Amino acid sequence: MTTIRTFIAIELSSEAHHALADLQNRLKTVVPPKAVRWTAPQNIHLTLHFLGDITVDDAEKASQAIDVTTLAYNPFLLTLEKLGCFPNIRRPRIVWVGVLGDITVLTSLHHDLGDRLKTAINFAPEARPYSPHLTIGRVSKGIPSRHLAQLSQVLQQEQPKVGSLAEMRVTTISLMKSELKPAGAVYTQISRGGLRNNP
Repeated sequence: MTTIRTFIAIELSSEAHHALADLQNRLKTVVPPKAVRWTAPQNIHLTLHFLGDITVDDAEKASQAIDVTTLAYNPFLLTLEKLGCFPNIRRPRIVWVGVLGDITVLTSLHHDLGDRLKTAINFAPEARPYSPHLTIGRVSKGIPSRHLAQLSQVLQQEQPKVGSLAEMRVTTISLMKSELKPAGAVYTQISRGGLRNNP
C-alpha cells in the first residue's frame, strides 16, 4: 500500500523566511564550525501536527479535516521572536526561534484540528502540551565537548540580541508531503485550507 510521509503546518511568509535566514547567517559567523546543521530557510515552517506515513485515502481525509477546521477561525497574527534551545541553552540540541502573538488562537486551532484528525484518520496527537517554535538548526552529533560548551556560550551571548524578527498574518493551513533525500528533506504542499473571512 502506497503511503505518504505528511505533516500539517503553517507556511511562513517570505518576510519571515528572509528574517530567519539573516539570523542564521549571523549565528554562522560566531558558532564553532560544523557545530550546527542549519535548516534550509525555505524549509522552515510552524508544525501543527506530524502525521507520519499515511495512505493516500487518509491524506484526502486529512485535507478535508483541515478545510472544516479552518472555516471556524479568522486570520490571526504571529510574531517570530527570541532565540532558544531544546532541551535548554546549556545543553543545546535543537536551536529554535519562538512564536508569540495570538497564541491562544493558535493553540485552539491545534487542539481542534487534532480532535478532528482523531475521528477522520484515527490520528493520535502528542500527549505533551503544544510548544510552537521554528527549528532553525540541529546540533551536529558527535561534536567535541569543548565545541558544545563554546556553542552554548555563544548562544547565551546571542540570545538577548534577538528581539522581534518578523510578524506574519496566518490565513491558510497546509497539508505537506515530506520526502527524505540524501541532500535533505524536500517539502511539497499537498493541499491547504483557508481561514474564514480571508479576502
